[in-house]
Amino acid sequence: MTTNPGRFAKPEVRAVSAYHLEPRDTPIKLNQNENAEGFPHALKEEIWQRVAGRDWARYPDFHLREITQRLAAHADVPEDWVLVGNGSNELLQMTLLTVVGRGDHIIVPLPTFTLYRLQSVVMGAMAHTPLMRAETNFAFPVDEVIDLAQRHDARAIVMCSPNNPTGTAYAEADIRRVIEATPGLVLLDEAYREFNRQDLCHLVRDYDNVVIFRTFSKALAMAGVRVGYCIARPEMAAEIGKVKLPYALNILSEAVTLVSLDHPELFAPTIDTAIQQRDRLLIELPRLPGLTVYPSAANFVLVHVAQGSDRAFQRLLSDGILVRDVSHYPGLSDHLRLSVGTAAENDALLESLSHFTRHPG
Repeated sequence: MTTNPGRFAKPEVRAVSAYHLEPRDTPIKLNQNENAEGFPHALKEEIWQRVAGRDWARYPDFHLREITQRLAAHADVPEDWVLVGNGSNELLQMTLLTVVGRGDHIIVPLPTFTLYRLQSVVMGAMAHTPLMRAETNFAFPVDEVIDLAQRHDARAIVMCSPNNPTGTAYAEADIRRVIEATPGLVLLDEAYREFNRQDLCHLVRDYDNVVIFRTFSKALAMAGVRVGYCIARPEMAAEIGKVKLPYALNILSEAVTLVSLDHPELFAPTIDTAIQQRDRLLIELPRLPGLTVYPSAANFVLVHVAQGSDRAFQRLLSDGILVRDVSHYPGLSDHLRLSVGTAAENDALLESLSHFTRHPG
């Protein structure tokens, strides 16, 4: 008898597609918005020594006291406002799990990071998805978001600034309007904030319906280590803490984070370089025929390819360059997201795209 064990999954799970990334091995990898300059080698020996001195047979500190204290000082907030997790994605999921249930309404403006909507739908929520449009450089639809949130008594509104994959940074005044006018909890993802010199932590001090999420994966070159944290009023942080899995960090990820916090001077130059290289791409890419380039405050650039994003993607791939084809996102037909690489990688990207745009056949 043929059976399908997948039938045991709840309908909300069966109805969605998994978050997917096809594995490809290329010399130049510009598809995941990583820090192309890499983690400072000078710090690795200190990290190894810290980890080697720990007893690996013992669990990490249950309360993660040292790293929580350091992150609170880093964000200039009290310790009980901070929760540490296995990447900011885990904390976003835990917050949604804390706040959103079956039949609740949530606002997720699109296009944005697909996991926001995916996680909400899996939890049984109704996701309302107002569209940000290319003709406005993907400006945040403040009035539409407020209207939807009020009309449906939304439990949560998710915002990402700078937004992935558009690169758009939202004006603080617009974010405040949403916070003040909507009934639900505002989840503000600041994964790319360092590339915009933006710090919205004061919004948590000003309002009690905000949670801010941050990561060490992007600007701080720790995507492989998986560390993130969120900042919330202590009453909300305590509720999220009930849902969050214990022992969120292993001793290696904790050590890498603590050492990195000791040496901000080693990361500042790599962030400066990423910003300089992004601005270079924003100047040089529009010179290529058939490319429409949008403003970006992140470490990636979104482009529309008149000759077809699939053709451009394949040409780049044949030249050993992997980028992200985001043409399946709502409103992004024939768009590519290009992560900022090193100067040499960006040279290769521009050369390949230049050849393609002039000889697309």
